[in-house]
Amino acid sequence: MSSYGRLMPAHSFAFTSEAPLEPAEVRLVATLRDEPVGFLELVGTHVSNLFVDPAYQGRGIGSALIRAAEETVPGDITLSVFTSNPAARRLYERLGFHFDGLSRTMFHGLAVDVWKMRKPRPVRLKVRKFDLVILDFDGVLADSAPWMLANIAGLCQRHGLRRPDDAMLERLRGLSNRQILKELRIPFWKLPAIARDMRGMFLAEAPTIPLFPGAQGFLDGLHEAGVRLALVSSNSEAAVREILGADSMARISRFRCGAGLFGKAPLFTRVQQELGVAPGRVVCVGDETRDVEAARKAGFTSAAVTWGYATSQALKIAAPDYLVDGFEALSELIIA
Repeated sequence: MSSYGRLMPAHSFAFTSEAPLEPAEVRLVATLRDEPVGFLELVGTHVSNLFVDPAYQGRGIGSALIRAAEETVPGDITLSVFTSNPAARRLYERLGFHFDGLSRTMFHGLAVDVWKMRKPRPVRLKVRKFDLVILDFDGVLADSAPWMLANIAGLCQRHGLRRPDDAMLERLRGLSNRQILKELRIPFWKLPAIARDMRGMFLAEAPTIPLFPGAQGFLDGLHEAGVRLALVSSNSEAAVREILGADSMARISRFRCGAGLFGKAPLFTRVQQELGVAPGRVVCVGDETRDVEAARKAGFTSAAVTWGYATSQALKIAAPDYLVDGFEALSELIIA
């Protein structure tokens, strides 16, 4: 399983699938489609082992395991890196670890040199205004509006709907979701078929859809502050997972995808009840008027972001509890 067999040929026998696992107080295992692809072992606050299947390296699995370890133990985290593996040292440095000295240790009867590394974790005093943040995906985390604008005309043609020109598309951004349906003359009975078609098209091009700059840092900051995160989206879960990637996925406690156009409110309530958070400690974040309406219907605080699909004016008319212009402002709304 390990690439160390190539980096340390004298110790290759220790890195085979037959080699027994070393004793550990905590063992965290990463799986993909129910198959193990990596694991991390802790002894106290020391990471004694971290291995990722070479076939799955470069996908953020190691980073996710380190973050899971940080959730498991308090205080500074330490680890040792064989000097034969500078790539691993660079990874840990990107994750906030610092060089803490060079040491020689015995490994399976042979002396080896290791870099000792430490990640300082000072106590940070933060006041949470909300304990659960329920996020929309498209227009809040994922910059998918350009894809939507490029494909909506073809979608309308396939379903026998009014085809909007560029001027109309821009004007629609200033309307509520119900007004948009009226302008495009979309009957409610056609919505499920249109949604299925759109999800399929989107999934096929999901690898080309980026997250907004700052989205990953926003999720990391809330997670570090102990805020629970959930995601409720009309998009498919497969597309959401493809775009988010392993690092962002590890931050989110609940996914409820495939929501109907006006069907988010009961999903908001279900997530809140499953996670056991008081209604007054929940905020729902979206970029469309229907997100504001759903939060209000569920009895939760609403925050509308201005960098998504709907214009600021359309969102103001919807009267969210908060209107925010960037991830920094959104973070400050949630934690002080």
